[in-house]
Amino acid sequence: MDINTIINLGNELQLLTSANIQALNNIRFTLPFTEETAVELKDVVYKCPDDYILLFLKLLNNVHMETAVTFLVTFLECLCESSNFATAFATIGARHHGVDPVAPFTSLVTKQNVALLEKSYSVMGSLLGVSDATTQAKPIATLLDACLAHLGRGDPKMLEVAVHTLAQMLRNPAVRLLFTAKEGCAPLIRHILNNSNNVQLIYEIGFCLWMLSYCDKAIVSMLAHNTVALLHDILRNSKKEKCTRIALLTLTNFVRLQQRQHGHAYASEDLPDAPSVDVDAKPLNILGDMVSVGLVRTLQLMSKRSFGDPDILPLVDSLLELLQQNIENTTSFADYKQEVLSGRLEWTPVHKSEKFWKENIKEFENDNYKILRELSSILNTTQDTKTLTIICHDLGEFVKYHPQGRRILNTLEVKTKILALKGPLRRGGQQAGFALHPEDHGPEVGVPWGCLSLVTRHPASGHPRQRALTLHVPPPQNTHRHTRT
Repeated sequence: MDINTIINLGNELQLLTSANIQALNNIRFTLPFTEETAVELKDVVYKCPDDYILLFLKLLNNVHMETAVTFLVTFLECLCESSNFATAFATIGARHHGVDPVAPFTSLVTKQNVALLEKSYSVMGSLLGVSDATTQAKPIATLLDACLAHLGRGDPKMLEVAVHTLAQMLRNPAVRLLFTAKEGCAPLIRHILNNSNNVQLIYEIGFCLWMLSYCDKAIVSMLAHNTVALLHDILRNSKKEKCTRIALLTLTNFVRLQQRQHGHAYASEDLPDAPSVDVDAKPLNILGDMVSVGLVRTLQLMSKRSFGDPDILPLVDSLLELLQQNIENTTSFADYKQEVLSGRLEWTPVHKSEKFWKENIKEFENDNYKILRELSSILNTTQDTKTLTIICHDLGEFVKYHPQGRRILNTLEVKTKILALKGPLRRGGQQAGFALHPEDHGPEVGVPWGCLSLVTRHPASGHPRQRALTLHVPPPQNTHRHTRT
């Protein structure tokens, strides 16, 4: 198949003017494109894009030979690599009344010819990624549904086609919202685990997650599926810098949502100053998730490395600074008090901040030790192992930093409850998952399993000494252990 065949078909159908024929002769390139011929094609077409767009649409609407259509769509796929051309193509109807740029592709994406299908998905995805969602609502929904269906099937080739198409479509903010509403995040994220050796697929999934990270509702959905841990795995293990860069960009947007939840505005043309989701109804714990998987340490190690991509180190430094800055902003006693009084304890950064415990230890004395009494009350009523873990950790920190900590806790009869927990946990570990530090759930264990250290004072010298209350619990299965990319 070549341009001569296209011209002959066009003449047989009486479609082409002399100007059309001349235009086709100007792009007389053979397939597949080389890097040089792709540049030459773009240089010719970009001089008069509307003329070529109208010509390609006229041919696609009237030529039905699949080999000829595949040839034409291959040209368009190459041209749509330019966002300017894709935008010009998608908006052609605004300049030429009655022209629908997407219409020819709605039928092409149902073909059985894999080569034609792949290229039609790609071009249609590029167009819908920059289209007005109100005028193209039906094609957007149709193509999204088709891509989601392929995410759920076992065809590796069509999975790659679907992910590549989503990477184009999700540039559109309206598509991000619709994709999230269709619960597309979960199947997309699952394929990071299942295809860790396919670098290009991992990169394009990462690109999709980056696009979705500009949508607050999508971030909330992604957080529910261990996305922070998966992106952290990519940072630690990926050998391809393009995957590293896209993971850093995505995590940065995650932190910024947490930042906005706490009312800290920042300058950005892409993100609003206030979250578009009700984060007060269900407060986010993005920073806690990042701390728990060891992201700060990973970024510190990365900051000492050299990268071929000049963008990576600035991204590492920026994310590390943003993370450390916001951890400080969320480790005030007011935040801690609010969390305890809510009764919903999570591994937020405050629990592991040495600075917090040193600077705020006297605050626990306020209102007749109200916060300690609340912790004691939760300790006596909850059956949730994570909550018990956090409370035991915090009480251990209180004893460690308060000069009268042990005596104060004895008056609250906290010790009795902690000792009561020791027996059931030792007997077979039915409550497996009881760990005293968040990193115990990850691959980098910071302290021995089930060790609660209470600091007491030596009766003679008054110097602090540690007494370990050992809870012999086998570690739970590591929920963050994945096949490495």
